[in-house]
Amino acid sequence: MSATAAVLPDGRLHLQHGPIDLIIGVEPASVRNLAYLAARKRFSTVLSELVTELPSLRSPMVQGISKPCSKIANRMDAATRPFSQHFITRMAAVAGSVADEVLDAMQCATHVTRAYVNNGGDIAVFLAENQKYVTAILGHNGQDFGRI
Repeated sequence: MSATAAVLPDGRLHLQHGPIDLIIGVEPASVRNLAYLAARKRFSTVLSELVTELPSLRSPMVQGISKPCSKIANRMDAATRPFSQHFITRMAAVAGSVADEVLDAMQCATHVTRAYVNNGGDIAVFLAENQKYVTAILGHNGQDFGRI
């Protein structure tokens, strides 16, 4: 099964491959297509890269463990290595690392002023100067826990 991509009715991009499910938004609209093209291109190999290193990514992070090979796996390593004195695996950082990687690909391709990649609640956000992004946290029953 290969990655799928669809632009949603509200203009956001939905990328899905296996367990990875991203919702992406980009502004301004004038650069959206180029940013989405970069996101799709980068996303196309994400799952295969992670699967290649999956046994080591699932192994407990311990001092002295060797660094992984792929860029995303290295992001995961950097996020979890400071916690190696506790039980943790690099998989604790997989969603955020994928979101960061796809966001970086869009930023390298074009000049976005606001962009986000939501990977199941792990959200990478880019805001140019004087931009803001409002988000809310909702409970299972719809209770609003606050806005940031």
